[in-house]
Amino acid sequence: MALVPYRPLLLSVMALDFLGAATFKLDLQPADWSLAPGLVTSAWTYGGTVPGPMVKVAPGERVVIEGTNRLPVATNIHWHGLEIPNDQDGPARTIQPGASFRYEFTVPGPGTYWFHSHYRPVLEQVDRGLYGAFVIAAPEDAKYSGDDVLVLDDWYLDAQGKRLPGSASGMMERLGNHETVNGKTGKAIPALTWTAGELHKLRFVNASTAAVHTLSISGHRFRVTHLDGHPLSEPYDADSITLSPGERIDVEVTATGKPGETYEMFSGHPELGLVIPITYRPGSVAPVASPFIPPKPHGFEGIEKAGPDYTLELDSGMAGGLMSGGMISGGMMGGGMMQGGMMGQGGMMPSASMMRWTINGASYPDTKPLVAKLGRVTKVRLVNKDTRMMHPMDHPIHLHGTAFQVVSINGRRPPREMWKDTYNVPAGGYVDIAFRYVNPGDWMLHCHILDHEDGGMMTVLKVQ
Repeated sequence: MALVPYRPLLLSVMALDFLGAATFKLDLQPADWSLAPGLVTSAWTYGGTVPGPMVKVAPGERVVIEGTNRLPVATNIHWHGLEIPNDQDGPARTIQPGASFRYEFTVPGPGTYWFHSHYRPVLEQVDRGLYGAFVIAAPEDAKYSGDDVLVLDDWYLDAQGKRLPGSASGMMERLGNHETVNGKTGKAIPALTWTAGELHKLRFVNASTAAVHTLSISGHRFRVTHLDGHPLSEPYDADSITLSPGERIDVEVTATGKPGETYEMFSGHPELGLVIPITYRPGSVAPVASPFIPPKPHGFEGIEKAGPDYTLELDSGMAGGLMSGGMISGGMMGGGMMQGGMMGQGGMMPSASMMRWTINGASYPDTKPLVAKLGRVTKVRLVNKDTRMMHPMDHPIHLHGTAFQVVSINGRRPPREMWKDTYNVPAGGYVDIAFRYVNPGDWMLHCHILDHEDGGMMTVLKVQ
């Protein structure tokens, strides 16, 4: 059973144009959205729902998506993870209120992707609900007993559902007090209903602006098959999975439970409402074999021994400059405690609005662009030096327009070959990535914690 109300765009709003492309229409519009009974919030949506309607197409299909802006502000749509021409990627576009824009591109191979606003400041629009899933379904996906998309988010609301401004006291990122899956929280989350012997495919998308989601499952195990839409040559079993903002994970779950028993999929903070019940129908079916065929390894030859073409140091500091030890001199600003700050040893935690986030000491748009040659492998070292504050930060770095190979983590080869478009660089650590572009243009590289992206942790990669 798919988690309602999340469904692909219906045939009633999909047609084939005269060139044979699948055509979709997305209205960007305000809507009152119910997260749970008695908890209704004012959202910005694609098509009136949160998440927006899922776009589901076949590999290699030509698609046309017309976005019409019925919001009171300008916006755009970014197709996160898709390898498409630069002028269709989204951030360079502006759709003014009342205007429309027609996106046209051919989708790549199968995988789980998503779409969201990339109009700066990005946090404001994504946080209000402007996101949805984009699934390119492989033929073998139809052999699963079920194929469900689970979009994770969190909302910072008061008891009446009103969106609270800023961030919680003591926080430098916008973290919510209600976690949702497919726009629902708590008892409003419908159960997954399985039959013993089935094999289910679950696609997870983290649409949160800052929250990291760790999900565990009782009485079952995850078999991880895809990261950020890319199949693993070595799938692996896990009791839990963790997604940083922007990441996707596809898993298989064998239905080994029994009718009448209670099972759950739950987050690391179940008190925030993200608990998915799993129930069983009576009886059983013959065990369903996995249709997933791992690809052969296809990493860049010799890339481990090559030096980085660029080294990017990720850091943070105060808007007026990085202070000694990451603290404000004397722990005071303007003669009193900072709004949203908290006392700490020798000083105070600044609020998010007082922070700047940097790459090699500069904040966007003052960051120095990178240059890459079309069709040539580029290797980048991402060094996370953001450890000097009382609040050391990981940084999930997202690269537009292509996937990258994770070459090394803190100098060591990862446990398996990984291709991703978003990877979490741990505080105090470094990660080497390598990529090759097939489409020219100016492509963004940024932290997908949207407080950090809006605060300057972004640069441009010029592919020529």
